[in-house]
Amino acid sequence: MKKVLASMSGIIFAVFGVAVLGLLMTLTYSALQRLFPDSFSNQMWGLVMFDIAAMCWAIAFVFKSETVGQYAAAGIGFAAGFIGTLGMVAAEVILSSGTATNTLQIAQWMTYGFIIVTVIHAALIYYHHAAAPDIHEKINVGVARGEIVTEAIKQATSTLEIEKAELAQNIHNDIVSQVKRDLNLYPVAGTPFEKKESAVPFLSRLAEKVGLKKQDDGPQVNSQMVWTVDANGNRHRIICMICQVEGKAWMTPDVCDHIANAKGESGGIEAVSQILKQGLPENAEG
Repeated sequence: MKKVLASMSGIIFAVFGVAVLGLLMTLTYSALQRLFPDSFSNQMWGLVMFDIAAMCWAIAFVFKSETVGQYAAAGIGFAAGFIGTLGMVAAEVILSSGTATNTLQIAQWMTYGFIIVTVIHAALIYYHHAAAPDIHEKINVGVARGEIVTEAIKQATSTLEIEKAELAQNIHNDIVSQVKRDLNLYPVAGTPFEKKESAVPFLSRLAEKVGLKKQDDGPQVNSQMVWTVDANGNRHRIICMICQVEGKAWMTPDVCDHIANAKGESGGIEAVSQILKQGLPENAEG
């Protein structure tokens, strides 16, 4: 007999569980008929929000949750569905027994309970999906990326705010210079089109520095440098435009590698001016 009862206990308990769930669903359905007497679909959706919701959240808690957020959402959802079911059952029992003294107030609370439970389940469904590991990672990384981009925009805005006057002046100069160049006028000072210093004053200072005269033909000249040769055959630099481009001393007597290996021909100040026709460097004084 004990073996028979042991083997039958599982079946008996299962039948008992089904009976309890059937009782709860029957009473809940009766309560929903009072809320929606003319809408069968709403009565069915009401069962989903209460009895079926409690069972679904219990399954989600055991089998479909991986993070703390998902476990919390499933637990709250089960509690909301189960408590809502008990509330509907209690309301139906009270109203059916005829012992209720204020049926209107009970009906109001049933309505409020239906709305609250519906809102809770809707919010928890979204939260349960958002709390999934892959979605949670994407959300957190996306928020971090957004914060970085926002900070970069703030820094760029601050920098542009500080430099906007200078940047505006550069744009202004470019516009005015372009217009003046189109009109064959000299552009404004401080722009890439600024009129170059005349070579005449510079050549005068150069001639005064090295004792060069128009009629002299002693200096050696090529397209980029000028030098002299003394009686001993030693070269002495006058100017070296290559050194000037390289940022080195270019008007001292010291001989640079360029002049030491250069080939040239005799020429006077007129020959020197040919080197400078392309424009003087900004620091023409050397």
